[in-house]
Amino acid sequence: MRLHRLIGIIMLLNSKEAVKARELAKILESSERTIYRDIDILCEAGIPIVSIPGPAGGFSFMEGYKFHTDFLYKKDIVNILLSTMGINVDKNTEAAQELKNTIIKLENSVPEKYREDIVKAKERFFFDAEPWWGKKLENKNIDIVKNAILDLKKMKINYRKYDGTETERIIRPYGVIVKNSQWYLVAFCEEKNQERIFKCSRIVNPEILLENFVIPREFSLEEFWGNSKQQFIEKAASEDVVCEKYPVKVKLFKEKKGFLEGFKILECLNHGAYWIYKIDMLSFETACSMLFPLSDEVQIIEPIEVKNFIIGKAKNILSFNNF
Repeated sequence: MRLHRLIGIIMLLNSKEAVKARELAKILESSERTIYRDIDILCEAGIPIVSIPGPAGGFSFMEGYKFHTDFLYKKDIVNILLSTMGINVDKNTEAAQELKNTIIKLENSVPEKYREDIVKAKERFFFDAEPWWGKKLENKNIDIVKNAILDLKKMKINYRKYDGTETERIIRPYGVIVKNSQWYLVAFCEEKNQERIFKCSRIVNPEILLENFVIPREFSLEEFWGNSKQQFIEKAASEDVVCEKYPVKVKLFKEKKGFLEGFKILECLNHGAYWIYKIDMLSFETACSMLFPLSDEVQIIEPIEVKNFIIGKAKNILSFNNF
């Protein structure tokens, strides 16, 4: 991460007359103290950076010095491609810093008369990937996975299952699918001797091995994912397969199907004045987060643990507000 931040500082100083430490820290998502340490490292490496005092001052290159960055590396092209595909990397990753550096390079190559438009666009458009409630699940190990895929290197991983157990695998990473901000690694598992899908957030202690591999010429990432999705849908819809993960039974006094969208409805009975639904809500946590905001419209019948959670939460709210 430090290497990419140092490159970012060089390119920012290369594009402006003077940049304050506060501005560098904001752009590179770091602290001012870290920026000062990085400036010291660059000076020790022989890069002529000077400090200009005053309100319009800051750090800059010595007069007449210019660092040539009017070219893009292979990684820069890959980062631009991923970004145009809508594949956003998480903050505080190597990939995120590489993308920032690539954007800075591109901005530096734009004629001066167009740079004001770039500044306006950056100031007036903001993408917030965080959910309204709860925390966004971090996609761990993105940098390692991306490098292994691009370099065609085998990986050794521990994979954590839903029940918490871990198994060690040697895999050949073929590619990544990003769906709903989650990264899914498609890889050939040498233990199972077939292609498998691994959720990146459940990969533990990944290690890139020295051994290379070759992706079969007939393999298509898009086709594999499409077939896998279809098989999952067909399996979930099959009457012969029990796929319930967390069945919840609720009573609705108004027909409110909107909040059920995306969940598998296992049973629906119309009793005239109310409806009884049995829904697979996937997990206790999902059931609680979905049903609590609707607790004045939806009556939980079972399981009792969800019902008790809703009641306990309501009591805490009343107590907190001195009722």
